[in-house]
Amino acid sequence: MTERNYSTVNPCIMCQPIGSVMAFKGIEDSMVLLHGSQGCSTYMRLHLAHHFREPVDIGSSSLSEKGAVYGGSENLKKGLKNLILRYRPKVIGVSTTCLAETIGDDIGRIIAEFKEEEPELSENLIIIPVPTPSYEDSHNSGYIKAVEAIVKQFTTHESESDIFNNKLNVVLSENISPEDTRELKNILSNTIGSNSFIFLPDISETFDAPMTGELQKIFPGGTTHSDIADMKNSAATIGLGITNDNRAVGYLEQTFDIPSQNLPLPIGLEYTDRLLAALSKIAGTDVPEEYQKERGRLIDAMVDAHKYLYGTKVAIYGDPNNVLGMLSLALENGMHPILVVASSKSPRFAEYAMERVKQVKPDCDVTILEDVDFDTFNDAVRKAKPEMLIGNSNGKYIAKEMGIPLVRIGFPIHDRVGAQRMLDVGYRGAMEMLDRITNTILEVQEDKLAVKWSEPESYVPLGEDSFHSAEA
Repeated sequence: MTERNYSTVNPCIMCQPIGSVMAFKGIEDSMVLLHGSQGCSTYMRLHLAHHFREPVDIGSSSLSEKGAVYGGSENLKKGLKNLILRYRPKVIGVSTTCLAETIGDDIGRIIAEFKEEEPELSENLIIIPVPTPSYEDSHNSGYIKAVEAIVKQFTTHESESDIFNNKLNVVLSENISPEDTRELKNILSNTIGSNSFIFLPDISETFDAPMTGELQKIFPGGTTHSDIADMKNSAATIGLGITNDNRAVGYLEQTFDIPSQNLPLPIGLEYTDRLLAALSKIAGTDVPEEYQKERGRLIDAMVDAHKYLYGTKVAIYGDPNNVLGMLSLALENGMHPILVVASSKSPRFAEYAMERVKQVKPDCDVTILEDVDFDTFNDAVRKAKPEMLIGNSNGKYIAKEMGIPLVRIGFPIHDRVGAQRMLDVGYRGAMEMLDRITNTILEVQEDKLAVKWSEPESYVPLGEDSFHSAEA
């Protein structure tokens, strides 16, 4: 924080409940009800719909002044009843907001009362409470809390079997795009087998559903309930994302003695290599030829782009694991990341970011910040003077004011289409990112040359040597 800041101005993060919504959208037949005011669910629906370009229904207990004074028990029960009757979900995630947490509503007790009062409605229905006060932490912590709550709920279900399944659990600790999800599932299928892993949460279909002509209140897709329940019988767990504590991975290891390891999000060459090496070791085979070829194409693309990217000063910002991956990709391609900013505080972001800098470019003078707002980030960008920003759409005002390009990546991207189809992970994702960054640089260079050519003093009639000097 700068010295003049005594409050957060334009936060780089979103609140915890929106992270819980993204997690619950990754399991089948689920809905989310936010225990709080209507404005909270409206804000989140808007944000998610603009990013994923899909309708996103979120229930609300619609707390008003009366609920704030006398408690929101009545509203929450009515909200649950309406949600069940209209959507018929099999799972409801109930996440709290600032208001519900401030008045101290015990949502676990209220849900228990609802089940006793409405036995027919709540039969065969799983309701998962997740405390997500909006005034602390970020959407990343809300995501992690919700994933942990989902795993705990399903793995303690008494009706499920305890037969060893010899599968690999793969648990995300940060939201990625539906296209990224599909890519990771393909990598897992092609390395260890399509029936050998359980991926959680899976938003590949629920946040990027095909048009069928039929209105569906709950989009099909998501990790199945039986798969989540079966996670306790798996042979091992991989957590994707290393800057935060992946609480679901820790729970599975501590409760069911399932060995685990956490790997970085596979963004860029090195981090994708690490995932493929881990999967290859698990499968007991070499990395499939398909990915060896993709790796070769990525290196070829790096060679092609290197002359344009080398030495380019960039500022990278966004969610911690995403930023760490982009930092790695930038370093691998000779770029100069002079400012690296994580939107929220995470236990190991700065440590891993600096470690990666020292591994690849120890002479790189980089400033690493975390848990800052856009006001502080704006000051840091002005001081660092990067030639390019890489991050979400919320940095566009700084980019415009500074007159530098912004390559959009991460969440949210609300001023462009296609965020749900954006591929960042794996070798193919790295190639797509390289192309986007390089073409952005080329476009800027062309614009600068076009301005130079159009200046009256640069114009010299054809045939004179000085005309071509402007192009050089």
